[in-house]
Amino acid sequence: MRNLMMGLLLQAGVAVSVSAQEQAPQAAMVETGTLVVDVKPFTSEKELPKKVDEQLKSGALEWGVRDGQVVFSLVNKQFIDFPLNHMTRYGQQETLSLPAGEYRVTGIGLEMTTAFSVKKVLERGAFVNEDVVAFRIEPGKTTTLSVNPVIRRDATFAVNFWMPTLMTRITTEAGETPETALNTRGPASIAWPQYTGPLKFVAK
Repeated sequence: MRNLMMGLLLQAGVAVSVSAQEQAPQAAMVETGTLVVDVKPFTSEKELPKKVDEQLKSGALEWGVRDGQVVFSLVNKQFIDFPLNHMTRYGQQETLSLPAGEYRVTGIGLEMTTAFSVKKVLERGAFVNEDVVAFRIEPGKTTTLSVNPVIRRDATFAVNFWMPTLMTRITTEAGETPETALNTRGPASIAWPQYTGPLKFVAK
């Protein structure tokens, strides 16, 4: 019986090894394209205090990409269960090589409110905009995701807190999409307490 068990284990190991060898050439054939994330310089439609203007111009966006999903978050990443491993300053860009396929962009926004704890700030002000923009990475071609951070003229401020609206568009060889806001609360936004998706970090 022991010899039989060892034989079965050995066969399984050989089978896995052969399978891996057979799959290796296929993995090497994955087609890729290029994604350029172009974060525009910060602008404002209204005059801001000089100190505030200088601080915002030196700001940056945290974002990440995984499994066909791109996420931009204005909520601190300690509360997010997604690899936000890119930080791109206003006026800069990053270039990535990604597997060809469909991608969707989600924005996690935050409206600042007065509260006595971070938990309350999140409950009152944080929200998720799922799949705001969709695009496709084509083999050997470049897709540009542009983000234009701008303080809108009709924006409301709370306790000296200014939050740029992230106007986003996709540009490919076929043309470009209209600008869409990633972090504006709307009818499709999911408030933080109601969001039960995989992007929220939940301590176990």
